[in-house]
Amino acid sequence: MRISNATLRNNVMRNLQLSLRELERTQRQMASGKAISQPSDSPVGIAKLLGVNSVLAESAQFQNNVRDGLGWLSLTDTTLDTIGEAFHRARELALAGANGTMPQEARAYNATEVDQLLRHVVALANTSLDGTRSIFGGAHHGGVPFTVSVRPDGLVDTINPASADAGRGVVNYEIIRGIDMQVNTEGHDLFFDGGLFDSLLAVRDGLLGTGDLQTALADLDAAFNTLLDERAVVGARHNRLQMTEQRYEAQHVTLTELKSQIEDIDMAEAIMNFNTREHVYQAALAAGARVMQPTLLDYLR
Repeated sequence: MRISNATLRNNVMRNLQLSLRELERTQRQMASGKAISQPSDSPVGIAKLLGVNSVLAESAQFQNNVRDGLGWLSLTDTTLDTIGEAFHRARELALAGANGTMPQEARAYNATEVDQLLRHVVALANTSLDGTRSIFGGAHHGGVPFTVSVRPDGLVDTINPASADAGRGVVNYEIIRGIDMQVNTEGHDLFFDGGLFDSLLAVRDGLLGTGDLQTALADLDAAFNTLLDERAVVGARHNRLQMTEQRYEAQHVTLTELKSQIEDIDMAEAIMNFNTREHVYQAALAAGARVMQPTLLDYLR
C-alpha cells in the first residue's frame, strides 16, 4: 500500500500529539500531586474515590454529633455532681437540726441555708448548654424550664415547670447510621418525680418545725440515691460516646490513608515517568523531522 506524504505527515502529527498529551498529563500530576484529577484519568479509581469521600463526609457528620453529645453529657455530669454537693450540705444541716439540743433559732438559720441550697439546685436545673438548649429542659425552649414562686416571708413556696413540656422529652443524636442515642436527662423525671425539689423543701420545713424532719431526712437520702443512679446512666452514655469517637478517629485515619493511596502520586515515580516521556517526545520530534520527505521548495533552493 502506497503511503502518501499527507498520510505520513498526519501520522507523525498524531503520534506527536499523543506523546505530548502523555507528557502534559504527567506534568499535571506532578504539579497537583494527584494521580486522579478528572474521571478519564482512572474511571475505576474515581469510583473508589467517590465512595471513600462519601464515607468520610458521613463519618465527619456523625463525629460532630458524638462530640456535641459528649459536651452535653459532660456538662450534665458536672451539674449533677454540684447538685450532689448541695445535697451533702443539706443533709449536714438536717442532721445538725435533728439534735434536740440545738435551739430553734439555730434551726431557723439552717432552714434559711437549706432554702438557699434549694434555689441553687433550681438554678442548676436550669443550666443551659449553649444559651438556647437546657440540659434538663427536654422539649422546652426559649427560657428556663423551672421557675420558683416565693412566699410572703421570702422563702421558696413551690417550684413549677415553665410549660407543659418543660423537663419532658428525649433528645436523641444519631451517632451511627440508623442508631440514635439519648444524651439528655429529663428534668421532670429527675427533679419532680425523683423528689429532689420536694425533699429539700421538706428538710427546710422540718428545720422550721412545720414538718417531720426525720421523714424529710429519709426522703432526702432517697432523692440523693436517685441522683446517683442518674449519674451512673450519664456516665455509661458518656463512656459509650467516647468509644464511638475513638472509632471514628481510627476510621478517619484509615480512610484518609486509603484515599491517599488512590489519588496521590508517588513523586519519585512521577519524575521518572516525566523524564521518560520527555525523552520519548524529543525522539518523536527527531524521528518526525527525518521521515518527513522534502518538498519541491527544498529542491528549488
